[in-house]
This record gives sequence, C-alpha cells and structure tokens, in this order.
Amino acid sequence: MTEIYMIKQIDNSRLMKELDLNRTRECLHLILFGLFCLLIFLFVAMQHHKVLQLGYEIENQKRELNQLLELNQQLKMETAHLKDPKRIIPIAKQLGLQEAAFDQVMVWPAPFPEEPATTMVARGGKLPIDSGALRLQGAQ
Repeated sequence: MTEIYMIKQIDNSRLMKELDLNRTRECLHLILFGLFCLLIFLFVAMQHHKVLQLGYEIENQKRELNQLLELNQQLKMETAHLKDPKRIIPIAKQLGLQEAAFDQVMVWPAPFPEEPATTMVARGGKLPIDSGALRLQGAQ
C-alpha cells in the first residue's frame, strides 16, 4: 500500500484579522497601570534619594560645626593667653615701657552708645499742620 500525499497551497493573503476591541482595551489598561506603578516607584525612589542626600549634608554640616566650635574654643584660649597681664608686663618692661601713673590715665566714653538711638522715619507728602500755629498766623 502506497500512501500518496498531496500538498495544497493555501493562500491567506486576502484574509484580514478581526480587531478584538476588548483585548485592545485590556492591553491599554495594563500599559496604563504599569506606567502608573512606574511613576509611583520613581517618585518613592526620588524621595528616598533626597532623604539620603539631606542626611549626608546634615552630617557634613554637623562635622563642620564641631570643627568651627573647636577652632572658636582654641581662639578664645589664645586670646585669653595673649591678654594675660603676666605675659604682657615682662614684654613691656623689655621694651622699656613703664606703668602709667594714676593722673596719666584717661577714660574715654564709648565711641558708640550701648543702645542704638531711636530712628525717625520721614513721611512723604504734606507736613502736619498745628492748629495753634494757624491761630498765630491769623492773629498777625
């Protein structure tokens, strides 16, 4: 028994695929949901990155503050050492200076007042008119 196979050429070029609107709508919904999830993830990641960045910046600022406080303390100690009379008097004697007599010391007032003077702000326009001045002008 011999088997015979026949090959038939099928031409599907004239067939058109029918659009499935439900499937298209479902794919569009999935894409939009995926984009929404991606945006939420990116927003959370950006916030997390910003928090980490600000944390590092705060630590750097704290470190710098501690260094400045330490430098300030060192400068205060150096200033106190330089103002020490025990150090100044021998240096002055080496330079040939003598202590001032009581009648040679003059105390000057501070160059600037302790409290600032109250300031007056000028107003534009007409000056206020005093009613007493008007009476005086009318009597003349």
